[in-house]
Amino acid sequence: MSIIAAAHPAHPAHPAAPAAPGFALTKIQPPRPRGRLIARPRLEQQLAQALAMLPLVLVSAPAGFGKTAAIARQVGQLGAGTALAWIAVDEDDDLGRLAACVVAALEPFDLPWRTSPEALVAMQDGQREARQVLASELLNALAATDVPRGLIVFDDLHRVTDPAVFEWLDALLERLPPHWGLLIAGRADPPLALARLRARGELAEFRQDALRFDDDEVADLVRLRAQGLPAGAGDAALPEAARALLGRTQGWPAGINLALAHSGRPGAAGQPAPAGSLLERHVFDYLTVEVLDNLEPALRDFLLRCAVLPELSLSRCVAVSGHSPAQAARQLEEIERRGLFVSVRGADAGSETVLCLHDLFRDCLAQRLRSELPGEWPRLQRLAADSEPDLVRRVGHLARAADWPAAEAALYAQGPSLLARGAVQPLLRLIEQFPAAVREASPRLAHLRGLCAWAHWDILTMCQCLAQAADGHQRHGDLAAAQRARSLLVLGLSAGGQVPRSVALLAQLRRQTMDLDAEVTAWQAESWHALAASRTGDVAAPLGRTMELLARSDDPVLWLQAVPLTSFVGLPGTAPAIQRYIDGALRLMPEEPPSTLRVMAHALQAGLWLGQGRVEEAASGLARVDADRRWLNRPPNLSGYYHLFLGLTQAVLGRREAALAAAQARLDGLDDERTSGRREVWLNHFLYARLRLAMMLDDAATVQAMADALALRASPQELPFFVRERRPLAGHQAALAGHWADAALHYARALDDEPGIDLYGQVIETRLRCAHALVMTRRLDEAAAVLRPLPGRLAAAGGHGAVFFAGSRVLAGLAAVPWGARLAAGEAQALQHWSRQLHGLRGRPDARPEVPPASAGARPEAGPVLSPREAEVLARMAAGDSNKLIARAFDLSPHTVKRHVANILDKLGLSSRGQAAAWYRGQRSGNG
Repeated sequence: MSIIAAAHPAHPAHPAAPAAPGFALTKIQPPRPRGRLIARPRLEQQLAQALAMLPLVLVSAPAGFGKTAAIARQVGQLGAGTALAWIAVDEDDDLGRLAACVVAALEPFDLPWRTSPEALVAMQDGQREARQVLASELLNALAATDVPRGLIVFDDLHRVTDPAVFEWLDALLERLPPHWGLLIAGRADPPLALARLRARGELAEFRQDALRFDDDEVADLVRLRAQGLPAGAGDAALPEAARALLGRTQGWPAGINLALAHSGRPGAAGQPAPAGSLLERHVFDYLTVEVLDNLEPALRDFLLRCAVLPELSLSRCVAVSGHSPAQAARQLEEIERRGLFVSVRGADAGSETVLCLHDLFRDCLAQRLRSELPGEWPRLQRLAADSEPDLVRRVGHLARAADWPAAEAALYAQGPSLLARGAVQPLLRLIEQFPAAVREASPRLAHLRGLCAWAHWDILTMCQCLAQAADGHQRHGDLAAAQRARSLLVLGLSAGGQVPRSVALLAQLRRQTMDLDAEVTAWQAESWHALAASRTGDVAAPLGRTMELLARSDDPVLWLQAVPLTSFVGLPGTAPAIQRYIDGALRLMPEEPPSTLRVMAHALQAGLWLGQGRVEEAASGLARVDADRRWLNRPPNLSGYYHLFLGLTQAVLGRREAALAAAQARLDGLDDERTSGRREVWLNHFLYARLRLAMMLDDAATVQAMADALALRASPQELPFFVRERRPLAGHQAALAGHWADAALHYARALDDEPGIDLYGQVIETRLRCAHALVMTRRLDEAAAVLRPLPGRLAAAGGHGAVFFAGSRVLAGLAAVPWGARLAAGEAQALQHWSRQLHGLRGRPDARPEVPPASAGARPEAGPVLSPREAEVLARMAAGDSNKLIARAFDLSPHTVKRHVANILDKLGLSSRGQAAAWYRGQRSGNG
């Protein structure tokens, strides 16, 4: 089995800067108030009081009760300074998509995020832990936002089918800050803990009775719609007509508006409004017979053809309807003028005004389109898909057209970009929309499922799907796709312990002409195979070739996939290739905002510095990696690199608790429930890594505990690579027991298999420990003989950092030996220098200690050290500038400003922008 990133495969999550929102911007724009709405003082007063005080306001009623109109009018009257985030829910929305909408809708209010909100959204993979982190981080940001009142609106939440959404909303409502509230509107009660909120007095409910029009409101509406009679002209104006309309509709808003829209005569309403499940059918029939069939033919045809669109913008209506731009513009103006059951949602990404049809009206139009023009339905859905930038909606159009080949092609083309943003779960949900027979027969969908499994380290599923994809691509004649699938399968087989199959498949691929991506992957696999066979001296050549080829690509996904394994650091001749990777990745990705690829490169750089003996630089680099890692919501693949190098660095510095905590974090990472068999394969390797850290720290108890755990897990089925790396263990146990002769013997035997133990500097460490054991038995000549190859090994490794892994006791003991002629003067002096250096490192406090988060309002005891840019941003914050203004002033991206704000708050030990501004002003006045 190859050592794949210390059991953390570098899957393509977050390789680049956060992408633009993957949804239509109209989803986060409240409807514009319509001029023909009447005031509803009773309802508006009750809504205003509830929205000002309560955590949750629920507006729940069947279709046609004016829910959106009522809340849209109400939010337009919110008090000054109120923060409003409006989210119009679509049928295809899952938690990740809705969370992305919430983040984007809150962007104008400069929430003081401590973790990248884009990273929080991208990490929504269907697991409860990810949902909990998202809820916690959002709640903390809301609590620290300097607004008098904030409101998040979810309109049409009944469309959601993802249970994770409701679990997340329950988590928000449980701890929602007192100055924030949620408003949920829908046709049915959401599956939330409403009874608990109701019992606490934290819920206001507006249902059918509250939304019905009363006598005065019906009269006002009749006056408003009647020609020549202004609102408020007096109750005698049309009292009989108003009473008739109220009686027939029972105050049902849809029935009233249907009657007035149809003829302008209040008596035109049909029978009294039905209750329960008949209500929507009543509206549907009325719309079909009384409204649609009485429209002018051109307008009717336009509406029928555009019914396939979720929103009506000029450019998309032109593309779908076949009308000219001028004709389409006139029709849209007429629809808005007549108030044909539409709301105005502002502008889309192309700065066009967008109209949204009421669900019932759109459903009516769609049914009539399918019955009158059945052949047009699939064609119009395909046209809508062609002009739809949102992948989720595009696939939905093609699914409704039953054009599965086109839907598959769209998903196959765009799926990797979703994975590049870490959107694994949304991609899997899109794949699930396909019929089972299509999924099973499609090599493209199997390929995407394999990539999703790779992202979750589900190696068994990855291999199964990629093998199926490769065979299917081959049958369909897509040889390039088959090659790409098999090249990734080579890595999956190797990562899953099936090295012989991986080697055989790679040999098969080598007989073909490969494209750049496949060739990079093939050479990458060669380096893995060399390591899996303990041919550590053979890793450098294929690794170097991988980097030569990779330099020809600017694809961040390929770069992240090809990241050198942590196990390569310190192997003979690998340092130049790893440095080339680091330099290339840093050139490829911008410094801000942080990306997984760039931070991974910084983690590798810290590893190289540690191997070169530049321990303080490694510690400083890892502090930066940790800050970036936390901003990115601790991606697991990046955390694996970080915790490995952190554990080694902290052990060198003599910090027992920090070193063992890092090792434990790696062990905890094996418990990911999405993986397949990973813990069973890797547990012994991770236990031994923890044992090595304890040995560096002379922690006999932890060494023995890890040795006991390994003994209990001994198995003849264990892969030879892992068995061989533990050959120094018997020497460690003997040394700790003071049995120096036995220790020397066991260490010498381990050195007989240098390729097998050459992992994370263990050959160098074992030579020093063996020499020390020989010194303790007064066999100085033999000890000197063991040490003589050391300079050559250090040169091959790229530095002397691994000597520190032997620990202070061993280095001090060797430095004190009067070697005389047994060692060259320079060799003896090197031992003394290393001992002094390690002693100095262990006696020195942290250059950049990690400060635990302070409570809100707490000030640090020592003065914070802000960077020059952070100081400039803080000054602008104190002046009241928004993130957008700060970004413009310093020519930064908004993401970079968010990151600076998070750093400032962390360093000051504060929680909000307002607290930071007050701190700044206090410092200025104190210095003045």
